[in-house]
Amino acid sequence: MRIRAGTPADRPVLRRIAVAAKGHWSYGPEFLARFAAVIVPDDDYVTRRDVRVLEDDDGTPIGFSAILHGGVAVLDDLWVVPEHIGSGIGAILFDDAVSRAAARGATRMEWEAEPYAVGFYERQGATVVGRVTSELGREMPVMRILLVPASPVEAP
Repeated sequence: MRIRAGTPADRPVLRRIAVAAKGHWSYGPEFLARFAAVIVPDDDYVTRRDVRVLEDDDGTPIGFSAILHGGVAVLDDLWVVPEHIGSGIGAILFDDAVSRAAARGATRMEWEAEPYAVGFYERQGATVVGRVTSELGREMPVMRILLVPASPVEAP
């Protein structure tokens, strides 16, 4: 496996991964169609976010994460294909996102979590800090993890 930077050409596969992952849960076809219309919406998705794609040994994308960087980083997306849910791939992507956000100086990372993924994020050290209504009209938990910013590298 390897994690690489996402590119605009990845947009269709990112959408397929996200919709397949969402479909792993008990959502009906109408909701999944609405979700597919808003996830990874345009060509600028990858250029406006720090997108990382996790590939299996054959080079097939099996998950991805997307971060919006700032003083408070936002985990905009983290999705894993259904056949790898529960295998540790999500934890690998989450750890990578946390490390990247901390390296950019963020003190915490927040996100609207898929309700079925709250337990996963809690196992990673995150907590629920609020609730919001999503653009699809669902109540979503807001989660947070505190980050330890990376130490500056000292010049020799």
